[in-house]
Amino acid sequence: MWMYLINFGIHWLLALAFFLLIPFPFFIKGMEEESALFIKRIYKWIIHFAHVAIVGTLITGIIIMDTWLSWWTLIIILLWLIIGAFLGFTAKSLKASLTSHEKQPLLKHSTILSVAITVMFVIKFSGWF
Repeated sequence: MWMYLINFGIHWLLALAFFLLIPFPFFIKGMEEESALFIKRIYKWIIHFAHVAIVGTLITGIIIMDTWLSWWTLIIILLWLIIGAFLGFTAKSLKASLTSHEKQPLLKHSTILSVAITVMFVIKFSGWF
């Protein structure tokens, strides 16, 4: 019982890293020059933490999983693959935009990442599956 509760708490704390990534495309779209550069530098560290969090939430999610053969599990695994891929794309685009100040690929990748994270939270908090 304690193992489950500890892993559940760690899982939720690590999920906060993804929650912080949701407003990132709005910041990119709405900010110019100095403030955009400041936000990009902050989000560089948040994205680094999110890379650690994706591994941690995967491990804790496997530990707390009780039903393996369900549509919910399949959708969650698919969403984690999408989130992981676009987290990498966003990190790569962010690194490139810090030197070139180009927004377009970063905006596209971070928007898809934010949508995937939002869908993940909606599925988690809904009783549909």
